[in-house]
Amino acid sequence: MSSKILSTPSGLKSGNRPRGRAANARKQVGGEYKGLPDPAIVTIVLSLCGFGLMAVFSASAPESLQCYQDTFVFFRRQAIACVIGLVCMYILSRQDYRQLKRLAWPLAIISLFMLGLTLMPGLAVTAKGSSRWIGFGPIQFQPSEFCKLASLILMSAGLSQYFWWHRQILFRIGVTLIMAFIVIKQPDLGTALMILGGLLALLYASGTNSILLFLSLGGGFFVVWHHIQKTPYQMARIQSWLNPYLHPQSEGWNIIQAQLAIGSGGLMGVGFGRSLQKLYYLPVQHADFIFAVIAEEFGWFGCLALISLFVLLGYYGFKAAVNSRTIFGRFLAIGITSSITLQAMVNIMVTSGLLPVTGITLPFVSYGGTSIVITLVMVGILLSISRDRGPMPEEEEQDPLDRRLIS
Repeated sequence: MSSKILSTPSGLKSGNRPRGRAANARKQVGGEYKGLPDPAIVTIVLSLCGFGLMAVFSASAPESLQCYQDTFVFFRRQAIACVIGLVCMYILSRQDYRQLKRLAWPLAIISLFMLGLTLMPGLAVTAKGSSRWIGFGPIQFQPSEFCKLASLILMSAGLSQYFWWHRQILFRIGVTLIMAFIVIKQPDLGTALMILGGLLALLYASGTNSILLFLSLGGGFFVVWHHIQKTPYQMARIQSWLNPYLHPQSEGWNIIQAQLAIGSGGLMGVGFGRSLQKLYYLPVQHADFIFAVIAEEFGWFGCLALISLFVLLGYYGFKAAVNSRTIFGRFLAIGITSSITLQAMVNIMVTSGLLPVTGITLPFVSYGGTSIVITLVMVGILLSISRDRGPMPEEEEQDPLDRRLIS
């Protein structure tokens, strides 16, 4: 009976979990989906969340006290979002990620609709010149964060069925580019670049011609540079990045204060809660520039520990992709892991002055309810993929795209 179940394509594609002796037979062979999630990923993510809550409390306490007469306001909000995200992560880790393949287009359409709402006056919530949020009473939601996940699912579902040059893939690329264009109009160039970064990671993993990818990168760079030249505040960011002391009291202020915080930390840091730069010197100290506060309070060793956690998350995330039993799972794990680690790398490089200021948050660590919930949802899907490990089913092994990836 066990050999019949494993060799029947319908039994594997139906998505229904076999019962009784059939289920036991599949478990013995090692092809059963419901394994245990990778404990290393769980440990790393919980460590990052704990580190983030501690950093948010320390970085936001002065502003929270001044604005709300309560040092725990931002910490409390972040803790609530973190709990919601962890519950979502747990629920999704116990679900079959392959069901997301059928939801790829509905999720993409929903994300496009919500992104469109951010461009409508009266519906979008505008803060600091950007209309990135939608308000539902006291709750604010950032659709561009959801868009990152929806685009990864859409592209992974397509690349698991078609070659990269198929018209279906080209159409999905077009939808992803529309998402990025709307995010740029908010304006939020940093998040748009993260969406495009996830797209490029998936195209590269699918075996797309490297010359075409480099040409696309060149064309994309030209378009982005043309957009920056027409946007005064973004051009000022480039100039301040090249020479922050040209305008130290305005455009160069952010980079200068971040570098002062990092340099003040030294090897061991000044101690938890003792940062001076967070006292209204460092802008957005509990969100975009929280890494500078961590560097000042925990020093070089604290930064090394934090960066090591992201490196380990990347390692185990790509390991889950390699061990996945489906091509869809492989692409989705690659996309999720690339998106999280790329965003972390960009945030750290921006704070260190290695890249221009982009407004990208540090995953799991920076303050932001939508960001941490969506990121933990991604991790939940990654944990679900990590449970689906073992030999690839026969019909998956015979897929022409899989043979191309292996060769």
